[in-house]
Amino acid sequence: MNEFAILVNRLTQSGTTVGASIDDLLDALALPEVYGRHVLFNQLAKLHELLQPFGFIIRHNPLTHTFYMETHEAAQEGEQDSHLPDRLAATLLVVITLTYQEGDWISIDRTTKFRKKSQRSVMADLRELTDMGYIELDKNGGRVRPGQKVAFEIDYDEFFRELTEEKE
Repeated sequence: MNEFAILVNRLTQSGTTVGASIDDLLDALALPEVYGRHVLFNQLAKLHELLQPFGFIIRHNPLTHTFYMETHEAAQEGEQDSHLPDRLAATLLVVITLTYQEGDWISIDRTTKFRKKSQRSVMADLRELTDMGYIELDKNGGRVRPGQKVAFEIDYDEFFRELTEEKE
């Protein structure tokens, strides 16, 4: 197997986590940690370019810290079909932002404070987002974090680029 075949094999893994982490990819290619990341990212960039004519792209899931392969059509379709009502999108944005600031789980009280809505209203939004797969509530119901669907339907690079452009 050549390096690209190994990468494709790892990037298309399914299971609990879709794709492969940087450490998994380094191990699969037998690259050392010291300079292996540079080589790995160069190989991923080359593979991305080679796959584009066939309709595939390589994406990164920042929540699970994994890379995975997806069809270009599925990526565009997911972005177009995932329009949330403004109230849900605003609540989801608060959850994502607080998660990036504070870590894995965040309190619902903190979400309510930033959302500037009643606890009851925020909980209704959170339940609806949970049913849609965008967030996860812990078993006690006091904390929340983004769900797996968020990473696959939101292009973070494009999202933050658009936010930056709107400010200028």
